[in-house]
Amino acid sequence: MLNPVRNSKKTLEPGLDKIESFSNGIKALQFHRITPKFQFCGTWNKPGQFEGFLEYLCKNGIETIVPGQKESGIVITFDDGEKSIYDYAFPILKNFGVKAVVFLIVDYIGRKNLWDITLTGRRVQHLSWDEIIEMKKWGIEFGSHTMTHRNLTKLNKKEIEHELFESKRILEQKIGECSTISYPFNRVNSTVIKVTVNAGYKFGFGGDGSSNLLLKKEAIYITDNTKSFDVKISEEPGLFYRYERIKQKVINYFTIATMVAKR
Repeated sequence: MLNPVRNSKKTLEPGLDKIESFSNGIKALQFHRITPKFQFCGTWNKPGQFEGFLEYLCKNGIETIVPGQKESGIVITFDDGEKSIYDYAFPILKNFGVKAVVFLIVDYIGRKNLWDITLTGRRVQHLSWDEIIEMKKWGIEFGSHTMTHRNLTKLNKKEIEHELFESKRILEQKIGECSTISYPFNRVNSTVIKVTVNAGYKFGFGGDGSSNLLLKKEAIYITDNTKSFDVKISEEPGLFYRYERIKQKVINYFTIATMVAKR
């Protein structure tokens, strides 16, 4: 039996401790691209692999929630909002009756991922508004992944406000309430948090788990199996969990080129 997600007791960065109450145990499993075709990046999963992970959750009685539903639980999330989510992940989610949150890069809805640096030069398509609306009607929730997927910690306050306020405004105009945000590259600081609060977001994903605006994301990649999946969910302290965190950092290292190019 897996242990429940533990609430982090880490000290918040100065200035953040008065902004949000501590999370009682919400943690995200973060996916990106679901496709049967081999990808040179590490941040993808095969459809059968994704299906196996959902089956594992269901068989082990691990409850999945959406933010605001309960004070603790696992949230299935997708960063970037690529079309592969509609093509491959959405049918599997419907089959299991599992809800998820998709974080959209608003400037790229219905467009190819020109914001990203690729090794092959091939570009993938992002979700269209029609696909987003169809998924929303079924029960998939959508949040902001900002306007352009830039490293927010390298922007001035006015630029951060545009990325957070404008993306939220457009999403709410098109599909209703937008209360969640996933910080690009998991980069966040006190200025970003303050703007997040002012913009009206209730949940922010990409932190250490110490508050509702710094919720932890455990990235699930093509290199994962049921053993590593179990380790990431249970968050048991020890060698295996430390190894998985190091592995995530190594895979994430290859996003640096994109992050630097978009400063």
